[in-house]
Amino acid sequence: MLSVILIILVVLILIVLGTVWGCARIAKKALHPAAKRKPLDVWPDQYKLPFENVYFKTEDGVQIKGWFIPNPSSDKTIILMHGWGMNRGDVFKNTYFLHDLGYNLMYFDFRALGESGGTVSSIGYLEVKDLQAAIKFLKDTRPFACEKIGLYGLSMGGMVAICEAAQNPEIKCVVAEASYYSFRRVVSRWAWVHNKVPYFPLMPIVLHYMRRNLAANPERYSPKYNIPKIAPRPVFIIHGRYDNLVPAAQAKLLFKCAGEPKEIWLVPGAKHNKCAEVGGYEYKQRLADFYKKYL
Repeated sequence: MLSVILIILVVLILIVLGTVWGCARIAKKALHPAAKRKPLDVWPDQYKLPFENVYFKTEDGVQIKGWFIPNPSSDKTIILMHGWGMNRGDVFKNTYFLHDLGYNLMYFDFRALGESGGTVSSIGYLEVKDLQAAIKFLKDTRPFACEKIGLYGLSMGGMVAICEAAQNPEIKCVVAEASYYSFRRVVSRWAWVHNKVPYFPLMPIVLHYMRRNLAANPERYSPKYNIPKIAPRPVFIIHGRYDNLVPAAQAKLLFKCAGEPKEIWLVPGAKHNKCAEVGGYEYKQRLADFYKKYL
């Protein structure tokens, strides 16, 4: 009888250890997305746009690479940011038309993605430093081009845009597309969609490992806490009605938290990161109208 109990205890211990190891592995996969770093396949000169390759470092020493697409007659710049597992080319191909409307455009790769340095992607918390470095670079090297700064962020980039605008009064307006509502929710959803990991009892362990690796609690920087601080500057929330990673209900919650002026567009039929593809001409028109009105 005693031997049976010991065997059961050993099996339970192995199961627990295996579960903890699996949770740590999931956390590491999310924070170190080496497999998601992909080469650029789109360049501005393919669209006959003049551009400059730019390089700058963040306050914690990560080198960031990007493009600056000048519009010599404009003192307005839109900084456009991609999502997790993407690079600047993924955003560029759906937004470069804004240059013809009279704006300077700046694109860059977040740390650990695209052509930028670093190995850790925090799904938003550390990436705010990347945006802050981009703004400082613009103000130091091209002050004439950034008298007015607008932000556009896709998915993780939307979180970064919201977080920075909340603390930086120089940001005039924000477009947040497919942005998540809270760090805890998006990581939990990602783990379920990609690994079928249930929230209870495993996700608290995964989130613990992520907090320990980052030496911070990213949940505190979630858009739900920051978007109310942007008002009275305008926010435009764009979201796919059938987003499979960040449900549209989260966009509605963000919109409810935001102050005026604010706009929301739930794109019929669009899944995560597919609003431009599904929205087509209307997508471009809505973006153009928002920036014309507020920037």
